[in-house]
Amino acid sequence: MSHEITAQGVTLAGVTQNRPVLLQMNTEDFPARFFTTLSGSGPAPGSTVTAIQTSATSAVTLYQPVQRVVHTALLAVSCNTVGSPALDPARVQSAGIVIRRVIQNQGVNQMDSPPSAWMTSTNGQRRWAAINKLQERLDPDPTLRPQLQSGQPELDRLLALQTISSAFTESYTPAFVAPPAVCEAAGRTLVYGVIPTASSEISTNAPTVPQYDPAMLAGSLPTLLQAGSHPATMPDKQIDYRFLSDDYATAHGADSLFPTFSLTLRLLYSSIGAFDSTPQAQALIAVLNSHGVYFLTGQNTLSRSPMGSFYQLAASTLIDYDTPGGQPGPPLTMPHLWDSFTSADESKILSAIAGLLQSRSAQVSAPTGRYQDSTRLYRARVFLRLKATAPGCPSQIVWSEFSDPFRIAAWYESAGRMLSPVPLPDPTDRNFLRNAKPNSAFAVPAGLMNAMQGSSLSGLSSGTASASGNGAQLNWICGFNIPLITICAFFILNMFLSLLNIVFFWLPFVKTCIPLPTPTPANSGDTNGT
Repeated sequence: MSHEITAQGVTLAGVTQNRPVLLQMNTEDFPARFFTTLSGSGPAPGSTVTAIQTSATSAVTLYQPVQRVVHTALLAVSCNTVGSPALDPARVQSAGIVIRRVIQNQGVNQMDSPPSAWMTSTNGQRRWAAINKLQERLDPDPTLRPQLQSGQPELDRLLALQTISSAFTESYTPAFVAPPAVCEAAGRTLVYGVIPTASSEISTNAPTVPQYDPAMLAGSLPTLLQAGSHPATMPDKQIDYRFLSDDYATAHGADSLFPTFSLTLRLLYSSIGAFDSTPQAQALIAVLNSHGVYFLTGQNTLSRSPMGSFYQLAASTLIDYDTPGGQPGPPLTMPHLWDSFTSADESKILSAIAGLLQSRSAQVSAPTGRYQDSTRLYRARVFLRLKATAPGCPSQIVWSEFSDPFRIAAWYESAGRMLSPVPLPDPTDRNFLRNAKPNSAFAVPAGLMNAMQGSSLSGLSSGTASASGNGAQLNWICGFNIPLITICAFFILNMFLSLLNIVFFWLPFVKTCIPLPTPTPANSGDTNGT
């Protein structure tokens, strides 16, 4: 006789509830200690299997495998008849667990609405797709869903092909019936599934392009592009690319206004992309070209040059220079006068920059990962595919209720688990230094080796390039001792942390050092049975 099957959550104490029970444990507790705990014989020694205290209104946090924590959903499957007997495990043909995302409306989670499902189309496109109430209980595999029936076999076959060719497949991970000994000891048919809290899948939908408000950009607009008059910096002087180093410029007579020009040029070049060959970049240059810069061509005689064209020349001379042997390159003559801007001019510049930034953002916007946003909420749901009760009868799919909402922690969040410490050698130990040898090697091309050998701190800080082309054209194999390099990095890290701590007070959160006594043979930390 056919009857309804129910899938309910069951706690470690054997109490049933409508929603799946979420469990958390350390990675080394799964599956051995997990099964021991499910059998009802009590937790295994050292077991960390615990039920997560969830709530239908507030979300809990689940962790990723990188944080060395495993999460499972636990159910008891029974027949909805007198006495609620356990379902015969042999009837479970397969099972799985799906993760669905709570939808948001203007940043507010809609708990009462059907959540979105992670779907894959027939052409391989992946995305979070909204589903309705009728679609919530469909089999994730479209080939196993009930098909339209017309009574004509050939027409039914064509209808099925048409439906499957455009259907979406929902991603799921397998769920399993607990081993027979565990189910027998618990007196229930238990089904569990590992909740997938990490995924390498990314959405193939075009990412949302940010919208730039010109008014928002006004606070970041360089002084030379703002409304007002602009005094000339280093008028009529010649400069080269080395002046883009602030230390070099200061040491070689640059006035106090020059950093304003160098900052504007860098922003136009790198952040704004004003010199790209795109319509939006050309539109910004056209706006700037409606104003001018002026050069002395004789006594009290000025020649006007379009401002946008001057910035383009400055970019090619000071940034895009490519001279052999580290030579200064061609000089750039600085203007004698600059045009002033009105408020209307500034608004036109801001509008052009906003359009350009939006265009550039569309080019660099990356697709989002399945669980990339650690602020979003999710719900798990388990399904079981049951064998038919009699020959000729259709198979049956049974769904659990949705779990309580949860968020997935970002990779950098702490789950309270510490990794084993990496021992470092004592660099003051002469015996270690006597036996220390490089244990890692890098193949270094000749150009890179010559550039490193020809560089100095003073040269780098002043913007002076090394004579990378003057050395021998020989490739090198360079060996390094990784433990000693790590110690060097520790020294540098400690110094910078101390400096940054003055401003950010990071030190208590970044580094914790606890003194430990030197272990002796009588106190080595070993215990019996380990």
